[in-house]
Amino acid sequence: MESVRIDSEIGKLRRVIIHNPGSEIEAMTPREAERDLYNDIIPLFAVQREYAKLRDFLRKVTKTYELADLLAECLANENDKLEFLKEYSHINPIAHIVDQLALLPAQQLAQSLLAGIIAPKESLAQHLNPHSFIANPLPNAYFMRDSVAIIGNQVISAAFTFDVRMAEAYITRFIFKKHPAFRNNGLLIDGPAERNRLFTIEGGDIHVLSSDVLAIGISERTTAFAIDRIAQRIARAEARPMTIFAIDLPKERATIHLDMVFTMIDRNAALAYKPVMLGAGRAQVYKLDVQANGSVRYSEEKSLFEGLRGVGIDLEPILCGNGHSVFQEREQWLSGANSFAFGPGKILMYSCNAYTLEALNAKGFAILPAQDFLDGKANPDDYARLAVAFDGIELARGGGGARCMTLPVERDSL
Repeated sequence: MESVRIDSEIGKLRRVIIHNPGSEIEAMTPREAERDLYNDIIPLFAVQREYAKLRDFLRKVTKTYELADLLAECLANENDKLEFLKEYSHINPIAHIVDQLALLPAQQLAQSLLAGIIAPKESLAQHLNPHSFIANPLPNAYFMRDSVAIIGNQVISAAFTFDVRMAEAYITRFIFKKHPAFRNNGLLIDGPAERNRLFTIEGGDIHVLSSDVLAIGISERTTAFAIDRIAQRIARAEARPMTIFAIDLPKERATIHLDMVFTMIDRNAALAYKPVMLGAGRAQVYKLDVQANGSVRYSEEKSLFEGLRGVGIDLEPILCGNGHSVFQEREQWLSGANSFAFGPGKILMYSCNAYTLEALNAKGFAILPAQDFLDGKANPDDYARLAVAFDGIELARGGGGARCMTLPVERDSL
């Protein structure tokens, strides 16, 4: 059995979970887009074409797992399948058909859970609308980052803000409880069990900057109460000092998570959206010093970058949109600050963010298209600093970037 281990945002990537967008994307109508937290409907063929570059590049540099396959492997055990379906009935009205669903082969059931389960033919819902689902499709499932976060070898299962995404947390929690490839030291937060109006937390807000330093966004999706609970539980679980920086983000669509305005990309560098992270109106930052005895001391910092310098993490900010007043806003909206590191100084991001790539190039990052690596024309090992760019206009319309779409489960220590 293999264990999960995440002690940084940038350690060499060993294993990652992804989810190829499927038919769940096309189940969404324009009227349902806002409910499903999308900026717009997106065509499946275009999304899959763009996503294939991310997926195929990751397969070249690390071990990848597909969410649907992992779910099917866990559902192969009949007792576990029944247990999961009973839990899933807490958020979907499937209790009366659990026995029928349990008869489905594991792979078919896994696909149905992700793509949606149509309301039974004899139901009133089906008579009213043939498009009715008794368990809704999960069009956000390819944003793998949000439903789980790993800190060391412990797991945070998301307590999503919006009901429409809670099914994802049930699915990933089930995988991390049952799958032998992801042995862990248990749930630090059990989102489905602990979620309430004042307690929500999502993985896009959680950044593991080192083995003893976290940065967590207080956002539209993550509350201060959740950060306090993480601090208290880390103190009990680790019995050693930890530092958490809590960043009070604007509560708006463009900044739903911390990784929309900040991602660590090298030992001494981070992508940052200047208005929120460094500008005159920058977000307030609070430092939580978690003591080994379980107590927590609170203080305020001038900025995340200054606070991090105080604990020995000196990051040079490289600005989204190259700091230009208009381009930074446009590219932040297209996830220009949302990159994913597959090793120190080696990142994946959308090619549409040209000015951000320009800023990276000025700091020594080679800028190459993902296709060059897929065609064998280039090797990531040949570069000290590298930004691998892939098309993502349609993916970005879903509301996230490369970090959002990847769930690392094991990295090398720095």
